[in-house]
Amino acid sequence: MKIFKFIASFLLFLGILVLMFWAATKANDQNCTGISIVIHSPEENILLSESDILNILEQNHTNWEGKIVKDIDLNSVHKILAQEHYIKSVDKIHFLGSKLQIEVTLYDILLAVEPNNGQKFLIDVQGVYLPYSPKVKNDILLATGILSDTYQKNETVNQGSYSLYELFCIASLINEDPFYSKLFRKLYINEKQEIVLYPTIGDLSVQFGTMQNAENKLKILKYMYDEVLPYMEDNKYAQLDIRFKNRIIATKSKT
Repeated sequence: MKIFKFIASFLLFLGILVLMFWAATKANDQNCTGISIVIHSPEENILLSESDILNILEQNHTNWEGKIVKDIDLNSVHKILAQEHYIKSVDKIHFLGSKLQIEVTLYDILLAVEPNNGQKFLIDVQGVYLPYSPKVKNDILLATGILSDTYQKNETVNQGSYSLYELFCIASLINEDPFYSKLFRKLYINEKQEIVLYPTIGDLSVQFGTMQNAENKLKILKYMYDEVLPYMEDNKYAQLDIRFKNRIIATKSKT
């Protein structure tokens, strides 16, 4: 009895394999009926749209419409997309029936760098340099000022680029905190290579200094915003200075 059950199970399994092989062969002989692109990216940082990716493929003479599925070179498609600046990874390229599906993940932009004199570029949350794009949204942190660092293709921010490394570290702290990510959108490097923060609303700038004791500075600054400024007259202060350890210097407004 057991041998019959074994044989029946084996024949069933073999039949399923044959059916799957037949279905795959038939699918490979179909004409491609279209393409679907899935983009994984934070909504505010989408630097490439579905139409952009289609244009990239078309510009590289990648044709799929009307072609037989088995004649489409998926490795070639992968290679083309992997070379695109804003694509972090090509996750999957496969067919769903007769439709080609492509899934990609884009870089998550942290900082737009616009030196007073020099080339604009972007930095992602892991410190990767990326070329500038006019599609970057206004709510991305902006770094301006006297900055000598320039775009470095295929590189990551490191301590060798001291002022940019400090900018990156402070921008990361701001980005990780919901309070500060809403409050600040601009970081300025002055002639002393110190960082000044500018708020999204109002004119109360913050002399931040260097990244030394950065986390402690932000804690003290939050206390100032939560416990002191709400009880002060509007526009009473023009600037806060938190460059010194455990200390805030508030400069009164001239008005």
